[in-house]
Amino acid sequence: MALIIPDALPTKASQGEKKVYKILRDELPDDCYVWYEPNLKGLFPDFIILSPTLGLLILEVKGWNSKQIVKASSNFFEVEQDGKIESQQSPVRQGKGYLDALLQKLKGYSVLTQDDGDYQGKLAFPVGVGVIMSNITEAEARDENIYPLLEKPQVVYRDELLQWDGIGDRLLMKRLSDMFTVRFNFMLLSDDQINTIRGIIHPELTVRTEPATPKNVPQGFSLKQDAIIIKTLDYKQELLARSLHSGHRLFCGVAGSGKTLILLSRAKSLASTLLPQRVLILCFNITLAAYLRSLIEQNNNALYRDRIEVVHFHDWAKSILGRLPNPRLYDSDDEKYNDNLGELLLEALKELPLEQKWDAVLVDEAHTFSASWIKCCTDALKDPESGDLMIVSDGSQSLYQRRKFSWKSVGIKAQGRTRKLSQNYRNTEEILSAAWSVVQSINDSDEDEDDVAFPIVKPSTALRNGQRPILHLSHNRQTEVEAAIGEIQKLVTDSFLPKDIAIIYRYKAQHEQAPFDYLMQQLEQLGFGCYWVNNDKRDYNTQHQGVRLITAKSALGLEFKAVLIPWVQQFGVGDDRATALRELYVSMTRAQEVLHLFGSGGFEFLKTLQQSTHLDVKKDYSAVA
Repeated sequence: MALIIPDALPTKASQGEKKVYKILRDELPDDCYVWYEPNLKGLFPDFIILSPTLGLLILEVKGWNSKQIVKASSNFFEVEQDGKIESQQSPVRQGKGYLDALLQKLKGYSVLTQDDGDYQGKLAFPVGVGVIMSNITEAEARDENIYPLLEKPQVVYRDELLQWDGIGDRLLMKRLSDMFTVRFNFMLLSDDQINTIRGIIHPELTVRTEPATPKNVPQGFSLKQDAIIIKTLDYKQELLARSLHSGHRLFCGVAGSGKTLILLSRAKSLASTLLPQRVLILCFNITLAAYLRSLIEQNNNALYRDRIEVVHFHDWAKSILGRLPNPRLYDSDDEKYNDNLGELLLEALKELPLEQKWDAVLVDEAHTFSASWIKCCTDALKDPESGDLMIVSDGSQSLYQRRKFSWKSVGIKAQGRTRKLSQNYRNTEEILSAAWSVVQSINDSDEDEDDVAFPIVKPSTALRNGQRPILHLSHNRQTEVEAAIGEIQKLVTDSFLPKDIAIIYRYKAQHEQAPFDYLMQQLEQLGFGCYWVNNDKRDYNTQHQGVRLITAKSALGLEFKAVLIPWVQQFGVGDDRATALRELYVSMTRAQEVLHLFGSGGFEFLKTLQQSTHLDVKKDYSAVA
């Protein structure tokens, strides 16, 4: 069964389109992507089929009967519809127009083109156009002299289409292959090449771009030095993102479940509509806001820049209020301050002209928000009742003391529009298991999930496996850092880029100042570079070079290929054990592939970690030269 998008046709689809949709969905193999009416910058081909063995085929489906065609040429058909005669492009010409709109974009990515020989710069896989005349038989086409303009095998007529039910994937793929006017042998497309094509067809699916490596292309493929690939949402995430409509919608999901990616895809889709949309993305962390802006800027799309505003809550409140309340007046009572800030902002939003409000508000990491702030998000909409409000959260990552509340109490109307995401895409199974074991004991399992805004969602298994996380034990904080530097050297030797490595720590007290300074100095001297994110959180950018140094709270919402956590004993001290363990959970789940923890001293927390069945223990008692 093909991976078909959307998973149900709109009611406006013609009978012929419905017939073809069902056949493609049921008969094509499960490595085929099929899109119905994808948006190619305002052009809407009926179907695009993408397969690692077939290539890319655009299909046009026409429901005209032979009597409707008054006059025809190779370029235009005059068709009678509803008593009027309209001039329309030839189906083949129309399909070629769609293909031409796509070709230049595809050729802009060298991972999709041939690098040498007579065909240098041309696509490394076949592309073609096919036509299905769902209401005209081949005999009728010949009788009406239409057949010379729409010849087989590029065209399928009704009598052949009716035989496609139950045809099977092998015969259907062979028939679709016959539609190509230019066909050649090619290396089967890799998953990363397929995803790059998906990201070109639908830019809103793009997660990020990154340099291509030999692992991203078929063996023997000639890879240019500056080649890049596009990382996209997967099929399930794409289906979910495309199923969203206006109204209040809630997503609660585990770390690494793609909540933020789906939110960004939704924002991009809204910004790409024909009608101008004001889209507001809100979050609590300054670093996360900067990170989201950098992801959007990577797309280099003018509509995204003009229509999507990404800002952390306090900057947003200040832009409307003019200035924020003075925290000193609240006796260090954060929730009292937050409540008052929300009340002031609610009053100001009531006075805000309608044209200055937003068509859509999307809230990332909403578990960091106070109740009154959620009310502000609703009131910021032009249509608070049914406007586009998307809220994503994870109760297991609640790092701030917030009073509990229910969605009903803050005016959120999302009954039947709440989704729980338990599948983890970011981490390996080994990293996820280790991280979940840290917070499992403190997560509230007896809460009434129907009456709490941010319930705990237990993760299901991860999609990938990798190396087990390692707990390194050292003499002191200095030797912890030396051991971490040694692991970073190994990672860079193993082709990890420094910017894909993060050192996440809870805090930097007096005891950590000297080893912290040493760490930064060594990273620079070794040529890896050092990017201390907390030193300038507002300008965080994914393209900035250097190993990242960042606190656990500032790392919320981010991800890195490798994570190293020094002074892990910090997460076991203090009065608020639950919050500390959630900070460690957040830190550990930032790692996509590799995770190292470093500790020293006789702390009980370290002894607990040593007993974990999810961590390998290594004793590092030698300094790095």
